[in-house]
Amino acid sequence: MTLPRLLRPRKSPKQGRSRALVEALLDATARILVSRGYTEMAMEDVAGLAGASVGSLYQYFPHKEALVVGLIERHADREVAFLEARFAALQPSSIETIVEATVRAVLAFRAEDPKLHQALLDAIPLVGRYYDLRQRGAQGAMRLRELFGAALPSQAGGPSLDELVFIVGNATHSLTHEGLLPRPATLDDARLGREIVRLVLGYLQAVRSGEGA
Repeated sequence: MTLPRLLRPRKSPKQGRSRALVEALLDATARILVSRGYTEMAMEDVAGLAGASVGSLYQYFPHKEALVVGLIERHADREVAFLEARFAALQPSSIETIVEATVRAVLAFRAEDPKLHQALLDAIPLVGRYYDLRQRGAQGAMRLRELFGAALPSQAGGPSLDELVFIVGNATHSLTHEGLLPRPATLDDARLGREIVRLVLGYLQAVRSGEGA
């Protein structure tokens, strides 16, 4: 699915100069979103910080919802590229190595700019659930599916490979992206990573041993 018309950019940058302008606008959006939050962000402030006119900003983004969605998509693209680079170094690997490396990679990407990552998570409910993000997540999940398929033998009566990826992928994503509850301040990345790995490996061990089949 593509973005709803309301959230689409007015036009896409074609030349180097226009692409540089859009990047500057997104960079300014990130700085303001982190410092003020979505509700306090104004289009005029984004244009001023980027050194652009308001008219130039509106040529590409009709309102701040589209601007923030553009930033979220850029961030998601970078996350996918980051994870795929980490995944590429894993094959062939044991399931323990795959799980540990996957969890560490997700947390490592977030740690590169945790304030921006959190600001974008906070903004998602305010701009609506945009559909392209799910496609980006599915792209990473497909790579995980390949790794699981090579490392895990098929188990008669157990979950299928697609079911395993669904369960492990969504559980990991929810825990690293604060799906339901905010993370306690006492739970730093190192401890969170260890607990997620223990959770996932415990589940996979039960699958391999045939428990519940």
